Amino acid sequence: AQGSGNIKIAILSEQRGLMARTGTMLKVGAEMAVEDINKAGGIKALGNRKLSLVVEDVGDSIERARSAAQRLVSQHPDAIAGTGAWLSSHTLAITEVTERAKLPWVTLAWADSVTQRGFRYIADVSAPASKLVSESLTRMLDLAEKVTGRRPKTIGLVYDNTAYSLAFIKPLKEGLLDKLQVKAVVDEVFTPGLSDATPLIQRVRSTRP
Repeated sequence: AQGSGNIKIAILSEQRGLMARTGTMLKVGAEMAVEDINKAGGIKALGNRKLSLVVEDVGDSIERARSAAQRLVSQHPDAIAGTGAWLSSHTLAITEVTERAKLPWVTLAWADSVTQRGFRYIADVSAPASKLVSESLTRMLDLAEKVTGRRPKTIGLVYDNTAYSLAFIKPLKEGLLDKLQVKAVVDEVFTPGLSDATPLIQRVRSTRP
């Protein structure tokens, strides 16, 4: 509040690789928001100071995400806060760096572990995966029963090995499926970048969840 000049904030997002579409949309959204705020006169509570946005590409791997966070804190020590990345695996790596730098961080990541490490400088504005899976599966089963007159008894689990997906699956295997009286007849995990999903789909077909 006592400073002058633009207020520097940061966004780290995936600009290349499999997750580039969502990462690019987040970057564009952040750029539009900063433009709107500045056109409207900046941050009035801070003497109408304008925002400036630092953008870092976290790439397509955990190592690149960590490196992007390290570049941010070393090259832009005057940044006051940041956001990103939406991918939980990348966010976990990024926030290890930003936490040590005491840089406040806001994320949309879904993995429960993002906010379960005792960190002080992170805020997650999305519901955690454990909550999402409980709410969504319960509603799916209710909807299926309402439409067909029968409550599903079996389910197929096909998921990737990223932090979010594993966090989403964990409650299912640790009692949620039993509680909902649903049996998993397929349980297949894959690594993102899958070139051929045929074997996975054949298992789903053969078990007919």
